[in-house]
Amino acid sequence: MLLAPIATRATVPGVFPGDLIKLQSDGDKTTHEDEAVYYFDRDWFRHPFPNAKVYNSWYKDFSGIKELTMEQMAEIKLGAPIAYRPGTRLIKIPSVPKVYALEPGGVLRWLETEAVAKGLFGDDWAKRVDDVSESLFTSYKEGAPLTARVLPTGSIVRRASDDSLYFIEGYFKRHLSPAVAESIRVQEKFVLRSSSDLADYPDRADVVANDLNFTDAAEIWHIDIPGPPLIDFPVSLRSVERGKEQGITAFRVSSAPAIIIRELRVRLTGELWKNGQPMLTDLKFVDVAGQNMFGIKQLETSGASSETMIFSGAYTMLPNTVSVIELRATPSMSMTPGAKISIVIERDTLKMGEGLSDAKITDFYPRSAFPVTDLQVK
Repeated sequence: MLLAPIATRATVPGVFPGDLIKLQSDGDKTTHEDEAVYYFDRDWFRHPFPNAKVYNSWYKDFSGIKELTMEQMAEIKLGAPIAYRPGTRLIKIPSVPKVYALEPGGVLRWLETEAVAKGLFGDDWAKRVDDVSESLFTSYKEGAPLTARVLPTGSIVRRASDDSLYFIEGYFKRHLSPAVAESIRVQEKFVLRSSSDLADYPDRADVVANDLNFTDAAEIWHIDIPGPPLIDFPVSLRSVERGKEQGITAFRVSSAPAIIIRELRVRLTGELWKNGQPMLTDLKFVDVAGQNMFGIKQLETSGASSETMIFSGAYTMLPNTVSVIELRATPSMSMTPGAKISIVIERDTLKMGEGLSDAKITDFYPRSAFPVTDLQVK
């Protein structure tokens, strides 16, 4: 038996990549097949908009939709559903309380705390949240959580100082002129307001009119630009027990790209030595799984009240992962009760590389100096 050849390209006249298409109305209000709207992509697939909220994140009205016969529609292969436009709505599923921001390519960034959500999307951030069915949620992919107030890629921000519009792209910001903003269908209701000057985001080339990287609802033209690694410090003050190995400071790394941590420098200040003996021994960095990252080190400068220790190696983190990294040590039984030691990890000497190329990462958050952890001996 001979099989009919499978068409690889639609042959519908007058339909071009980027068009919106639907079936011609059959005039019957009891049927709904003719209500579905599709986006026609460059590979000649039609992608359905799963609901009006997703459609409205890309388009402000229903003008310009082309109507096709059933035979014409059958010529066009069916593709995956369209995702929400990045930088517009926040989403969640009814069974899980997590709220996510959206980045290009259907990447979800969990807003870890309400403080992060408010800092990025304002006090009324909850009004941006849409519930998504669990069946549709599986078409998205989860990225690294947002543990700090760092704008996700896809955000469009209006700077308060001069009312300028900017598109956030990974580490950078790109200016949008009014004409370009209109050409790429920016809707003011989705624009974020920034009270800062956005100086944390270096400038990149301005966005040009009708750039398919911004208007293609199928996101085939999307160029993946991961956001910067985020580092935060959940502990700033702690007490320690003598004679027991324990964590003396900790920080957390959340990263969208794969990274390699090459070097950490730690400055310790306080009662480090007493009667010629070190008051902290067996210092080591361990990850959330308890893996020793760089080996074990000892204090070396006898009698000093301040010492910088260098830990180096090649600790690898996979893409879209979070790791809690703890500095552990054993305080001596000879330490004076109530004595204090300050610990700071030097931000400017932290060496990280991209996981694939190992090119040095020079930009990560926070951009300010890392906080000091103060230890007090019990």
